[in-house]
Amino acid sequence: MTAATRGNFGTGVDFSSSPDRGGIVAGFEAVPRLLVSVRSQEEAEIAMAGGADILDIKEPKLGSLGMASMAEIIAISQHPGRDLRPAVPLSVALGELTDWSGSAIPSLPAGIQFAKLGLSRCSRVSNWVTEWLRVRAEFDKRSNSKLHWVAVAYADASAAAAPGIRSISEAAIKTGCAGLLIDTWTKDGRSLLDELDVSLLSSIAETCHKSGLFLALAGRLSSDMLPALRDVRADVLAIRSAGCRGSNRTAELDSSKVTEFRHRIHDCYV
Repeated sequence: MTAATRGNFGTGVDFSSSPDRGGIVAGFEAVPRLLVSVRSQEEAEIAMAGGADILDIKEPKLGSLGMASMAEIIAISQHPGRDLRPAVPLSVALGELTDWSGSAIPSLPAGIQFAKLGLSRCSRVSNWVTEWLRVRAEFDKRSNSKLHWVAVAYADASAAAAPGIRSISEAAIKTGCAGLLIDTWTKDGRSLLDELDVSLLSSIAETCHKSGLFLALAGRLSSDMLPALRDVRADVLAIRSAGCRGSNRTAELDSSKVTEFRHRIHDCYV
């Protein structure tokens, strides 16, 4: 690993380098990027001050992939503070696929690079891939910038009534997604590692990397989990609760907690 890579706490790869996969290229020696979920301009500023590599716009009170209001999405995408760190990509949570059945698709503002749709309540829907592609295509048509799609698989898939991780990862590869995010659906204090073991996550990471997808991990991640997660070789680690006051995902972000988590990643991976 080069000194430059260590200094950036990142993969050493330009996020904009690939038009098809979003520019995140898996590297076995890379330090994962830190994604922080934010719900307002103020939180975006806090996350950037704490050293977030990626901002993910969502409303945590609405669940794992709760969509923030369009007003907040637009405001964050236009936040003047991003001028200080223009290379920080923006991701947006768009709720669950079933939320858009019969609903009008909004126009996403310029600056959004990554988009995610959950697949809860789709395990018994035989044509979920077709519907997923249809809704994605509608967002693509209305977006003011190129969207790179991130498939989302829930570690507690049965609780979410979602397709299994393997099914979603296969669909992600076949439908040209940029990456795969594994998260938890039930926000009851259980973490990713309470639901899945490291060997399975490592196998999924290998599958993603062979196919050119990046792997992101979320689900009440804590700094104590980093030594175990290092063996997974994920490309992105996503946090909300770990960056909030009292480790409460619906509380306000704290820049010092974001910085602390970033430093713990550095200490563990370098």
